[in-house]
Amino acid sequence: MDQQTVLASLNTGADREDALAALARGPRAVDCPDLGSGRLVFTRYREVRHLLRASGFTCAPTARGMLDELPPELRSLVGPVTSWVLYADAPQHPRIRTLLSKAFAPRRIAALERHIADAADELVKRFIGSGGGDAVSGLAEPLPVDTISTLLGIPVADRATVKAWSDDVILLTEPALTGDQEQQLARAWTQLASYFGDLIEQRSARAGDDIVSALVDVEAQGDSLTRIEAVSNLIALLVGGHETTGGLISALLLAAAEHPEHWDRVLADDAFAAGFVEEVLRLYGPAMITARTAAADCDVFGIPIRAGRRLVLLQSSANRDPDIFEEPEEFRPDRSPNPHVAFGHGPHACFGAALARMEATAMLRAFVRRADQLRIQVDQVAWKPSQVIRSASLLPTAVVSGSTR
Repeated sequence: MDQQTVLASLNTGADREDALAALARGPRAVDCPDLGSGRLVFTRYREVRHLLRASGFTCAPTARGMLDELPPELRSLVGPVTSWVLYADAPQHPRIRTLLSKAFAPRRIAALERHIADAADELVKRFIGSGGGDAVSGLAEPLPVDTISTLLGIPVADRATVKAWSDDVILLTEPALTGDQEQQLARAWTQLASYFGDLIEQRSARAGDDIVSALVDVEAQGDSLTRIEAVSNLIALLVGGHETTGGLISALLLAAAEHPEHWDRVLADDAFAAGFVEEVLRLYGPAMITARTAAADCDVFGIPIRAGRRLVLLQSSANRDPDIFEEPEEFRPDRSPNPHVAFGHGPHACFGAALARMEATAMLRAFVRRADQLRIQVDQVAWKPSQVIRSASLLPTAVVSGSTR
């Protein structure tokens, strides 16, 4: 097993599935000197899950590493990314996560369930009424953009513009950028930071029932969330709230189209519908990798690691490990248990997971309810060029005659 297999698993080529299957059964770690500035890649479930939760492995160097690849002016501009809850370590991480969790309260998420279900249903009906087209731009992207924008209190009139900025900010996570991409990133970060700064000022003057208002309230109570941290993490919530969920919904639509034998149970059985989403997360989840750095010399199940060694945790292959998942290449919505690591694990696990699951289930059912009228042209599906997030860029979908369920 060599780094070419790892690189194949991170690309969108026809050999991706074979590469993931090989890595899931292969050695516990693969040395990849050409991945970034050199990485040790962990591919199996036991090690990946351990490294996700272990305290001796840090996240902050990931953000610093991204910044080091940028020219000085851009590095200074997007420097607040080091405060993103995804990349922060203790003591900053638990403080920021706790404060954000207060704003991201369960009752605020639960209150959106009916709105999300209605929005998903309306999107599918409108998509069919317009004659179909690209299900990414027509179905997968609008629902999470609407949902996170509602949570953040972003007016409907601003959402398309804010989404476009968010799409450019996600370039920050890629290993190498062109000059044009650096300019896109700079413009987008500047615009979003200004936008959220203004929104914080507006909510300071007149609070609403949204996350920005909740963060303002946290700040007013004297908790230690700085203005830079607040703005930076609002950008992170926007990016994370639509980019990865849009990728999940794209994969979900494709899986639903490929498995019509499950449609009736998806509509009739809440637990089965939830299991369908979990199985898509396991096999086709948008988060392909995450990174850690060893804080000190250590040993991971017999694998020696030196302090400062950069590690990649390949979630996509860990979720196919035959030691954990029976018949791992099979799509089984009734798989139980299904302890995948698509949302991470441990202190940095995605705290928006419940919201993403809610959105995914709503869109799955809305799509399946009228799936006999829709045909995704599987041979024409295209994927975004990323080694970090697996997300479709095009899902051509035709409307065909048929009865509405």
